Amino acid sequence: MVFSSVIFVLFFLPVVLLCHSLLYLHSQNKQNKESFSSFLNLFLLFSSIFFYAWGEPQFFILLLLCSYANFHTALLIQNQRKNAKVFLTIGLVINLGLLAYFKYAMLFISPEIISVLNKFLPQSLKLKKTFSIALPLGISFYTFQAMSYLIDVYRKKVSASQKYIDFACYLHMFPQLVAGPIVRYAQIVKELKKRALNFDRFIDGSSRFIMGLAKKILIADTLGKVADAAFSVPNGELTAYGAWVGIICYTFQIYYDFSGYSDMAIGMGLMLGFSFPENFNYPYIADSIQNFWQRWHMTLSSWFKDYLYIPLGGNRKSNSRTYGNLLIVFLLCGFWHGASWTFMVWGAYYGLFLILERRFPAVIKKTPRIVRHIYVLAVVVFGWVLFRSDSFAHALYYLKSMFGVYKGGLEMNKVWLVWYGHDVTLALIFAVLFSYPVFHPIQELVLDKNKTIASGVYVSMNFIKFSFLLLLLLICMMPLVGATYNAFIYFRF
Repeated sequence: MVFSSVIFVLFFLPVVLLCHSLLYLHSQNKQNKESFSSFLNLFLLFSSIFFYAWGEPQFFILLLLCSYANFHTALLIQNQRKNAKVFLTIGLVINLGLLAYFKYAMLFISPEIISVLNKFLPQSLKLKKTFSIALPLGISFYTFQAMSYLIDVYRKKVSASQKYIDFACYLHMFPQLVAGPIVRYAQIVKELKKRALNFDRFIDGSSRFIMGLAKKILIADTLGKVADAAFSVPNGELTAYGAWVGIICYTFQIYYDFSGYSDMAIGMGLMLGFSFPENFNYPYIADSIQNFWQRWHMTLSSWFKDYLYIPLGGNRKSNSRTYGNLLIVFLLCGFWHGASWTFMVWGAYYGLFLILERRFPAVIKKTPRIVRHIYVLAVVVFGWVLFRSDSFAHALYYLKSMFGVYKGGLEMNKVWLVWYGHDVTLALIFAVLFSYPVFHPIQELVLDKNKTIASGVYVSMNFIKFSFLLLLLLICMMPLVGATYNAFIYFRF
């Protein structure tokens, strides 16, 4: 089940929100509201398991075993301080072991490696030359959340949860289970114990959800058709124009796909009484690569900073040590994104630019802002070529195409058939427009309750806003009816 599906938007989500709200209203009549919050968490946990099992029935047991193991490991870390480091190590090995087996085993068990191993193994132990390991949905996200929880308990930043239901609800809550944001236990522990639902938060959450859905359906999926067509053109048949069209569309597709998911997750969190951290802050307006990573997938960037970069020494040691730390972090950041060497090179690519910016800070400061902005966009766009390509050979072919090495062929027609549609043109215009915070000043001026504005005008603007959101929801639902499965890009990570 995905957020951008009819069954989720029209059935699953309304039922969960209605039942959760009714249970919450019932809890307000209880004296011990905190105890009743555990019952709310139990309901959310069952809902999340149902959500996960709908698409991954073979892995929901693994999901629960993961939360069970981390719950008890955290208690051991907290209660047996003398051996806390040992238990922390065990917990990290469990989580990293799950990630290594399900996500990365196939990278190191290629047919070539199997052939070499079989030469040294007896007949009874020979390995099959072809086999596969299914990747559990969201494993990269919930294992990172679990590790952050264990480390924070070890560092005494949070107390270990005493109730498995509360912890499992935190780890497996369906809005952020599959593709983040990466939520830390400390960020929502108070709301797990006692949260407040009100009309304003519900309206804010539903508005955020609809905007995220529109990003996904109307912009990302529309531009994704062009990007998919361009990246599927055989070698030698892609023109420079077609290559640039494809990568520009992909640049906006991946941003609106992932930020749209994050908006939907944050919006659902608000409707359920939780405040999830922001994950994007207009990354395409960045004026340095460092600034880009402060704006892109912020919960992942902060995770690597707090749990890897700073423990490695951060920038507190020598310059060479700092450069090494940056390279290690971004190599692993690239590796986190997928079991492919192209992702590691993509991570090293960004690590190199971060090292250069740290090595020559004066160059960045003295360069005009517009030039810095163009530089960042160029680095990001060329980086997305490597990120999107299936192999190094494909990435090299695509880069050559961008510089006009090939004259093109008949296969280019499938790019033009999509590119010259009015829906693509509109999607690209809105993609460029909404990648900049152009509407924030207007929104603050018109909708800020603290402004001295006539109540009638404010009510009218709210009516316009809600009418627009309702219309936007209806427009989004039209492509979903009868649509084929179209998962979010980051589901595969």
